[in-house]
Amino acid sequence: DNSQIPTDSLEAIRNRLNQVHLSLRKLAEQINLHNRHPYKVKLPSYAHLQNQFQVLITQLNSIATNLSNNDELLRNTNVYPTPLFPTTQQEGLLTTLLRKKPLPEVDEWMDSALKKVEAERGSSLQKADEMAQWCFAKVQELRDEFQFYGFHTVEELDYMETEEGKKETHEKKQQDRIVDDAEARITAGGKKGLSPNQVLKFMCTGVH
Repeated sequence: DNSQIPTDSLEAIRNRLNQVHLSLRKLAEQINLHNRHPYKVKLPSYAHLQNQFQVLITQLNSIATNLSNNDELLRNTNVYPTPLFPTTQQEGLLTTLLRKKPLPEVDEWMDSALKKVEAERGSSLQKADEMAQWCFAKVQELRDEFQFYGFHTVEELDYMETEEGKKETHEKKQQDRIVDDAEARITAGGKKGLSPNQVLKFMCTGVH
C-alpha cells in the first residue's frame, strides 16, 4: 500500500536537488571558463552572482524543509525498483537511487566543508578564550582603579583632598545648591528632581 507515501513531497526533494546541482555546475563552468581565458571571458557580475546565490538559498531551504518533514520516512525506507519500473528509460535515475556511496566529487566537497567548519570552530574558540582572558585582565585593572561604593576614581578622591580640589568641590556644591533652589521654586510641592548620581544609585541599589 503506497497511499501513505508522500510521493509529491519526495519527488520535490529530487527535483530541488537536481536544480541545485545544475545551478552549481553552471556557476562552476562560468568561473572555470574565466580562469582558463581571463582576458577573453569576464566573471559574472556581482548582481548576477547575488541572484544565483539567492536562488540557491531558496532551493536549499526547500530541500531542508522537505527532508525535515519526511525525516522518519526517509530513515526507515529502502529504495528498490518494482517490476513495473521503466529500467531502460530511467537507467540513470535507477542507478542514482540505488547508489549507497556518494560520488567522488560529493565526498571531496563534504570533506572540504567539514575541515573548514572544524578550522573555523577551532579559530572561534581560540578567539573566545583570548577575549575572555582580556576581559578578566581588564576587570582586574579596573577593580584596582575604582572604589565601587562611590562614583569617583582613586585619583579623583586623592585630588579632592588637595586644597585646589577642596575649593572646586566647595564651588560645585554652591552651584548645585543654586540649581536645587531653582528647581524647588518651579517644581510642584517644592520637591527637587534626583541628581544623576542618585538615579544611578537607585538603579543599582533601589535606594535613593
